[in-house]
Amino acid sequence: MFKRLMISLSLLLMIGSSVELFAKDFNKRNAEFAAGLNIDSEQLEPFLNHISSSILDSGLNHQDIKQIQTEVKRMKKDNETREIGTFEVMYRGEPAKIRVEVEVHVEDVNKEVLIYLYSTQELIYILDKELLKTEEEI
Repeated sequence: MFKRLMISLSLLLMIGSSVELFAKDFNKRNAEFAAGLNIDSEQLEPFLNHISSSILDSGLNHQDIKQIQTEVKRMKKDNETREIGTFEVMYRGEPAKIRVEVEVHVEDVNKEVLIYLYSTQELIYILDKELLKTEEEI
């Protein structure tokens, strides 16, 4: 009886570790990459419009941008973080998704927005270049 129990436990451990290894490998292949930018809340809409028109074939339309802005306006606490949503876009003729997360920093009447964009490695590479240009302009 004890021998069966030990064999069963050993098999469960082997199966469990195989599943864990597969899950880790799966997550590496489908990992999200991120880019972030810290800007004033008034600069958020022009920045998102710029990304939408200069980098993406389509996506982050007027309604998506308004949704992001509305969520940011609702955020009143310093260091508050919120996942806004995942938006379907077209990049180089292929469907892609951009997940948007925002953190706000409130000082007196000023509100700064730290926007994080998550997507595929290729799209984030391009977005990150654009974020750096925007950061230099600011």
